[in-house]
Amino acid sequence: MLADKRRLCHYGALPLAVGLLFVALYFSGVELLQAIASPASEREFGLIENTQNLVLLAAVVLCWRAGMRETERAWRLFLRLAALACFVLFMEEIDWGDHYWSVLTGSERPVVEHFNLHDQGDINRWLKRVVDLCFAVFFVILPLCARKLPVRLRPLLPDLHSGLTLATSLLVSQIAHGLEDAGWSNNGSLHNNISEFRETFTYWVCLLYLWELARRRRQED
Repeated sequence: MLADKRRLCHYGALPLAVGLLFVALYFSGVELLQAIASPASEREFGLIENTQNLVLLAAVVLCWRAGMRETERAWRLFLRLAALACFVLFMEEIDWGDHYWSVLTGSERPVVEHFNLHDQGDINRWLKRVVDLCFAVFFVILPLCARKLPVRLRPLLPDLHSGLTLATSLLVSQIAHGLEDAGWSNNGSLHNNISEFRETFTYWVCLLYLWELARRRRQED
């Protein structure tokens, strides 16, 4: 019972509370609170973006430490590759350090210029569609169909509560889009980027999945 309550908190209540907090700050109409959520001058320095960065860094540390404890070579390789993938995502999120370099050096760059890969052309738009489809299959459909899958694959499946995280992400996203469409006061830093609210959930559910995998491996040892 206690484990189920913790899962409901980690997969549902906690991400929902954080997401609603971000929405409340950004659409508060208070300049300071909006700047905390996402500064008008550079949204990458706001609470929303940096929460995503912290989640990704936590995933890097989690995978690397789990890989160091792992005794099986295949699992050790998998966890280290997962750590590398999370680190690459982190670097993509911070534009490979270009945001910070611009601030430190005082250099200016065109608003439309991006140093990362996912913001080039239409890559981001198509990437979101692929991610949405893959997440729906992997974090919702497969856990629901777990009993019909081979027993050897079941330990690799996400927790059934993962669907709750994705459901809360859709709720928060719809609220954010609705408030923007209704003209609620904001500083415009996330104009055409309201998907940032959902992105936090995306990384969060991945972190929880990697945590579940590491925990299962410890129990098997």
